[in-house]
This record gives sequence, C-alpha cells and structure tokens, in this order.
Amino acid sequence: MKKFMIIWIGQFVSILGSGLTTFGLSVWVLEATGSAMTFTMTVLMRILPGIIFAPIAGTVADRKNRKNIIIFTDAFDALLKMFMIILLITGQMKLWMIFPINFISAVFGTFQGPAFTASIPEIVPKKNLGRANGMMQLIPSIQNIIAPVVAGALYPLIGLSGLLTIDFITFFVAIGTVLSQKIPQPVIEDKRVNMGNIINDFKYTLTYLKGKQGFFSLIAVFALLNFIANLCIVLVGPIIMGNYNSVIYGMVNSISGIALVLGGLVASVIPTIKNRVKAIFISLILSGIGLCVMGVSPVWYIIGVGFFIFMLPVPFTNATLGTIMQLKIEGKVLGRVGAVIDGLLKIITPVAIVLSGVLAEKVFNPLLIDGGTLANTWIGSLIGVGKNRGIGLMFILSGLILCVVCVLMLFNKVVMNLEENNPDAVLD
Repeated sequence: MKKFMIIWIGQFVSILGSGLTTFGLSVWVLEATGSAMTFTMTVLMRILPGIIFAPIAGTVADRKNRKNIIIFTDAFDALLKMFMIILLITGQMKLWMIFPINFISAVFGTFQGPAFTASIPEIVPKKNLGRANGMMQLIPSIQNIIAPVVAGALYPLIGLSGLLTIDFITFFVAIGTVLSQKIPQPVIEDKRVNMGNIINDFKYTLTYLKGKQGFFSLIAVFALLNFIANLCIVLVGPIIMGNYNSVIYGMVNSISGIALVLGGLVASVIPTIKNRVKAIFISLILSGIGLCVMGVSPVWYIIGVGFFIFMLPVPFTNATLGTIMQLKIEGKVLGRVGAVIDGLLKIITPVAIVLSGVLAEKVFNPLLIDGGTLANTWIGSLIGVGKNRGIGLMFILSGLILCVVCVLMLFNKVVMNLEENNPDAVLD
C-alpha cells in the first residue's frame, strides 16, 4: 500500500484545495444572486462533462498512459485556477464566466477520474482493494469537514481570489506525488484515440455491460438513486443561505463531512462482506431517513443532523460499488467501462439539478409561504411555513421515495444474485 499511500496524500491535499474553491464559488454566486436556480446551474456545469465526455475519457484512459493523464489534467486545471485569480484581481470576473469555468474544470476531472480509478488495481493487491477504495472515499469526506469551515472563515478575509490561490498551490503537491511513483500500465494493443475507436469502444462497453448478469440493472438503479438524491442535495446551499450566512453554511457542510469521514473509516476497515449488493441497499435506506429529517425543520442544526444521517452510508456504498466494479471488470477495459458507468450514473443528474431549482422556486416554495396552498394544512403545521419550507417538503418526499426504491431492490432476485456464487470472481 506504500505507493498508493503516497499518491493518496497528494490527492488529499489537492482535493482539499479544490474544496475551498468550490465552497467559495458557491458563496460568491449566492451572495451575488440569491437565486436557487442560478446556483443549481453552476452545479450543473460541474456535472455535464462527466456525461458528455465519459466515452472519450474511458477510451483515453485505456489507450494512453494513465500516469500522464493524471499529471496533465492537474496541470491544466491549475492554470485555469490561475486565470480565475487574474480575473478577480483585475475586477474582470463576471457571473456568466462561472458557468464555462466550472464546465472546463470538470472536463479535466472527467478525464482524470477513469485514469486514476483504473490505476488503483495496478498498484494495490486485490485483497486491499476494499481498503483502498474506502480511503479514496475518505478524501472527499475529510474535505467536507475542513474545506467548508476553513473557506467559510477565510472567505470574508481573503475572498474568492485568496481561496483560489491556495487551491492553485495544492495542485503541485498532487502532481509531485504522482511524478514520484511508477504506475504500471496494462499492455495496450492499439494506442490510437480517434472517432472510430471512441465509437467502437463505446459500443463494446455497452455490449460488455449488458452481458453482465444483474450488473447493468444495478447501475441503472444507482442512476435513479442519484437522481433522487441530487434533486434535493443541490438545494442545501439555498435553504441554509436563505436564513443564515456563510459561516453556518460551512458548519452544516462540516457536519455532513464528519459523517463522510466516519463512513469512509468504516469502509476502509470493514471486513469482506458476503453480499455487498444487499449491504449497499440496506445502508441507503438510512440515507433516505436522513433526507426526511433534513426537511422537517428550518433550524440549521436539525438540517445538519439530517445531512449527517444522509451522508453516513455514502462512502461505504461508493467504495463497495467501486470494489465490485474493480473485481468484476477486467483491468484492460476498466478505464472505458468505468467511465461509461460513471456517465450512466450521472446521465439524469442534470435533469435533477435543473428540475430542483425550478421545483423549489416555482412549485414547492409557493405552497408553503404565508397564504400558500399547504400553509394551513397539517403539512404546514408539521414542517413550518415561510421562506424555503417548500425545499424542506422536497427533502421529505425524496427521502421517502429513496427508502421505497431500496426496499424494492432488496426483493429483486436478479440484482441480489449478482454476487451469490463467487463475490470476488470476474463476471462471465
């Protein structure tokens, strides 16, 4: 695990820096507009590249040197952050620029993701894959604790440009750790990346996935669960900032980050589970309960408790799904298959993000303002009436749907039998 640990440290520092930027941008946009729809559009720009470029990223990850991909994407993202710093210092940064900047930065992440994920089985023994994936989940988990608090405290002092400067410096740590280690590369028969290979790889990957009994169904269900979760989670910023400030917003994010760290620690030390798929859906029922708690009150610490419950199972489910994929999919095609799976999981997320802003401002919030349709009903008495209480109702409904879907999947024999015979065997 030594080689993995060195690279892991570099990624931890870099992603922590990126967390400062992400939080700072969120506050900057919300202070400038106060609009849930505008805020969700900035989030959308970070999601779209993972869908649009997933097939290309997978082909590149399997046909080019993965170590170089990781280094170059980090380097170009660092240059992008420097460009943003210059715009802010010179007073040239405009709100509309956030959209293309977020999009371009996410493109770099889209190409780096499959290359990094496919490299893990090459540097980590099979018996330690669960631990490695659990540790990878720890990175965003710790980020969610430290970044919001630090960024929330520093933002009034150094502004968005200062946070970007810190982020820029952390990129060099990530690049240095990757440069210092040798990452084995599977034998590549055809290194060409052209439209023909991209199309052929995409067709091959879809056929490959459809041939895996139960696996394609599992991915489809996860895409649906991502839709349900993203429909509400993107609105945490607006519901908090609508009543509080960046410091409280940072504290709520940190509470969820504590849950992610605890969940990541569990995922990194938990012994091999006989039926990983069953464990995933049982744990996700807890996430649904967390969403319901988030919606019952506008008080920030109750929202924080719900966010904690929602996030607690996430590292375990993500790490477990990643381990299943790395064990079931051959290494030589893991890059393209992983990229397409990532794209499939995200494909309806943009719809959820756009829909969430529209539903919040045009449908649910008007229902629970003074004089709204539901204001004087038992629903209004239960969760309250006023600013952004419609978002609370969205949380509750999404949580209930999430629980129902997970319970139904526990009785789905096709998906439950995915690991019945040999959990660690590559699928036929």
